[in-house]
Amino acid sequence: MPRRGRRRSLAGGLGGWLGMIAVVIVLAAVFSWWQDREPSVPDGFSEDAAAAELVRIIDGDTIVVELSGQEERVRLLNIDTPETVHPEEPVECGGPEASEAISEMISPGDELVLEFDQERRDQYDRLLAGVFADEVFVNEELARQGWAEPAYYAPNDRFLDQIEDAWAQAESEGAGVFTLC
Repeated sequence: MPRRGRRRSLAGGLGGWLGMIAVVIVLAAVFSWWQDREPSVPDGFSEDAAAAELVRIIDGDTIVVELSGQEERVRLLNIDTPETVHPEEPVECGGPEASEAISEMISPGDELVLEFDQERRDQYDRLLAGVFADEVFVNEELARQGWAEPAYYAPNDRFLDQIEDAWAQAESEGAGVFTLC
């Protein structure tokens, strides 16, 4: 009789191990899917909009995103913030504050939506985009806070009117560089 009981415990033990292995395989598959999932563009954006994940912020008007598995530098379209990282120019008044302002709106890991204009890249091969985080149009909000003045680089003027209106509001309220500088 002892032999028979021993077989059952071996069979039961083997079944338990197989069950645990199956659970581990399923969890690994779910984890892999979660890591590999691509951000998607929510409704309400144009057909050519792209979803990206923020990797890091370079300064007030330049960020790095992961887009389709590649890291891309993105220059926020139709704005210009004071310099903080230009190799040949000193840090400008309002530059650190502009960098801080964008850092308060977006953080590494955030999902962003990029909206483009006629020309997608500038002379430095950076993507040119309107950047949206949740309900916030980051380019416009930086202008509204007084940290990003309107900038027109032909032919891209898609967001220029919005940026100019936000900048005028910042000026009338004495916000950002209008108070600091």
